[in-house]
Amino acid sequence: MYNPYYQPAPERPRIAYSRTEVLHLAAAVAVLTVAFSFVNPATRGFIPQPFTVFSSFVAVSSGFVLHELAHKVVAQRYGHWAEFRAHPLGLGLALAIAVLAKILFAAPGAVLIRGAVTRKENGVISLVGPGTNLVIAAASGLPLLYLVDTTTNLYTLVRTVAMVNAALAVFNLIPAGPLDGKKVWQWNKAVYLAMLATGIGLFLLILVGWP
Repeated sequence: MYNPYYQPAPERPRIAYSRTEVLHLAAAVAVLTVAFSFVNPATRGFIPQPFTVFSSFVAVSSGFVLHELAHKVVAQRYGHWAEFRAHPLGLGLALAIAVLAKILFAAPGAVLIRGAVTRKENGVISLVGPGTNLVIAAASGLPLLYLVDTTTNLYTLVRTVAMVNAALAVFNLIPAGPLDGKKVWQWNKAVYLAMLATGIGLFLLILVGWP
């Protein structure tokens, strides 16, 4: 029967990636992998070993890339334009400081969002970044580290991924400046405090709970 009031359900906004965004992500991953390889505790000399570079790549890909893509996907699901853009100066400084001072201090870039973003949307978009890091840290750190032989490279890889993701989650939840924590705090303080407590607890558990 014909219903004049029927309207089809609106389609969910699709997730789109541009060539520019992919290039920016690839550049950020490459630079951060090299930078992290130099500050990785496994690096004893000046030149990182191949496995150190590989573990750094896995840690950066899981911690940084999935964090940024979580922001992007949720923002686009809300119907906003969202793409990652690297920060060339931030990447250059991160690499220089890592090589010269063995310290990782990075501002590699961010997901840019355009649209009428509400406070709740901004809070949720910001929350999913560190939330993704916590899920990865918990999934890799809690079950796997109990099962993997501590003398193997696999253990080193798993622990690196868990530690990097937990540290990124806690750092990004700092409620200051452009960090995710400030926007989550402004949206919902109870959610923020729960996320922060979870992040700190998980980080400390991974830090002191395993050799």
